Amino acid sequence: MTVIINKQVCKRMFSINSYKFWKLPALLIFAFLSSGCEKDSTPGPDKDRYEGTGYKVYVNGEEVRAYTCRVSAVPFNQIWDGYQRPIDQTELAYMAQWDLPETGNSEVVITVKQPIASVQINPSWEGIQPRVDGQNVSFTLTGLTPRNLTLEVNGTHHALHLFACAPQTDIPAEGSVTYYYGPGIHRPGRIKLQSGARVYLAPDAVVFGSFYAVNASDIRIWGRGTIDGSQLDRGMGSGLGFSGCSSIEIEGIVLRDAPMWCCSLFGCTDVNINNVKIVGQWRYNADGIDVANCSNIQVSDCFVRSFDDALAVKGMLQNNGEPEIVFIGDQNVENVTFERCVLWCDWGRAMVIGAETYAPTIRNVVFRDIDVIRTSDVFMDILHGNKAAISDVTFENIDAGIDDHTPEPVFQTERGQTYTDPNRGYVPRLMSISIAPNGWLDDKTLGTVDHVTYRNITVHGNQVPTSDFAGYSSVYRIKDIEIDNLELDGSKATDAASAHLSIGEYVENVEFR
Repeated sequence: MTVIINKQVCKRMFSINSYKFWKLPALLIFAFLSSGCEKDSTPGPDKDRYEGTGYKVYVNGEEVRAYTCRVSAVPFNQIWDGYQRPIDQTELAYMAQWDLPETGNSEVVITVKQPIASVQINPSWEGIQPRVDGQNVSFTLTGLTPRNLTLEVNGTHHALHLFACAPQTDIPAEGSVTYYYGPGIHRPGRIKLQSGARVYLAPDAVVFGSFYAVNASDIRIWGRGTIDGSQLDRGMGSGLGFSGCSSIEIEGIVLRDAPMWCCSLFGCTDVNINNVKIVGQWRYNADGIDVANCSNIQVSDCFVRSFDDALAVKGMLQNNGEPEIVFIGDQNVENVTFERCVLWCDWGRAMVIGAETYAPTIRNVVFRDIDVIRTSDVFMDILHGNKAAISDVTFENIDAGIDDHTPEPVFQTERGQTYTDPNRGYVPRLMSISIAPNGWLDDKTLGTVDHVTYRNITVHGNQVPTSDFAGYSSVYRIKDIEIDNLELDGSKATDAASAHLSIGEYVENVEFR
């Protein structure tokens, strides 16, 4: 079946009232048929919200459309209590995406409406120097290397996210794939994909909805368009959710404003996620990419700006929050690699294993060549709260950016409370490993952590972060941690003191190289 969506607006809109997390299974009986939805080629009432108004972007003289994305404005969070995060804790940011030329450099010119007092292009260690001329900021991207950057004018708020991609080489004809979304706005709602599905999103396609699959294989989603979950409520699944699936490929698209977790894999094998950009995540529990009880997973060349954890590896009993429940707790997590990704985490952890670690084993997990523009809580965390034997984890070639001032994360304790930064000189932690019951499951069995390597870790900025390792007991302990070439404040750390590392009880054999 081929669905070409290119004629008129699909009028069906889907909405569910927000419920507490533990009531989700009752909601999941709802199914929404969506293959008949069609497209509106003019933005209409969504124009102001979904097309950028703060910047104009030009690449080699051609205008690139900028879109808005809603992001968190403050690090203020709470346990889900039946209502969604208020808009006044958020702000609008912007994004623009284009394909690099096949030859030569890219001259980027950005017109900024507000007065310019300062400009920063991040990751700063990329060394891209902006030039300011009146209301224009310009810079040059040399060569054909794809880049995921942020332009931050007058501070971190209302940032412009810039995605320079490798040229597309696989552009299907209309009618040759299962779902084809051309330029313009589409409202399909939630779509369940079957084995063999092919979904293509053309540049400047904005698809309001989500996609999921259960026990399916051989699925591909690709292109340069955007999947936007802003019209879906919590309890309707992830922006992209795959449960019990195999041979999945996701490439090139933008994911924006998911109802909870954004891109989720539960009990899957052989998945490749490449050049995916995640922005506009502001709602409670708005993670970036979650990998739970999966094996043979490759995530590369992605950009993730999330409210909650950016890249997360988990062990779970089942695929909570998805439209159809699948039990996955007996499956291992193994052979999971994240590499060449750029992260910005507004509340939680940039890279984390946990807090859910309900799996027999979690092993062979690699985070490599990761640039963290900034995070709020921890850069690299193993938060072990369940029974898994965690082993052979590597964090390698990690660049961690710390601003001169990081707003301190605060838990909201009552509805209507507003955020106030305590201004206590807060600095996010760099490395953390802990073992303790997490309270999510009745099974309180704990596990162990063995053979964790931190190699070539560099902190950028004037602030020095702390780190901490702590086991739970002589049985549930941490063992064999290698820290190889950790650079803080321009100096190599040679021991726990110079690494600002607190080593608690039940931690054995921490070595510095």
